[in-house]
Amino acid sequence: MAVKCIGIGNRIMRDDGIGIRVIENLSPQLKHMGIEVILGETDTDYALSKIEDGDFLFIIDGTYFNVKPGTITLTPIDKSIEQHHQAYSQHQASLAYMIKTYGKTIEGFIIGIEVEEIDFSLELSNTLQRKLPHICEEVYQLIYKNIRGV
Repeated sequence: MAVKCIGIGNRIMRDDGIGIRVIENLSPQLKHMGIEVILGETDTDYALSKIEDGDFLFIIDGTYFNVKPGTITLTPIDKSIEQHHQAYSQHQASLAYMIKTYGKTIEGFIIGIEVEEIDFSLELSNTLQRKLPHICEEVYQLIYKNIRGV
């Protein structure tokens, strides 16, 4: 079983790229822990090709749950897959839907980071840019705490 961390998002759509930015910032630490880092961006086919049965995944993506920007949520992947009825998201077919469709047997979590603005820009919103160090630390701690038992 491999532990993999997949960053999802569109880096040219402001806060939608938060998953990619967090993965890029945490990449050295994650690799040091033996975690494979995958920049899935908006290419769900590529991300899916990197997932093997038995993997333990952390999928990091922006969310829009209408909560405070920068809020981090942790959802078990199996719960997300069971509740996932919509086939498409902004990122083509969603990765959770593709995992379910292809019958991948995996475990892990979706780490969501609440966005503030989705718009054409290579920069994060001021709010997420300011909170980025704290977001990265909180995401790192969630990953660290959840791989100790893996």
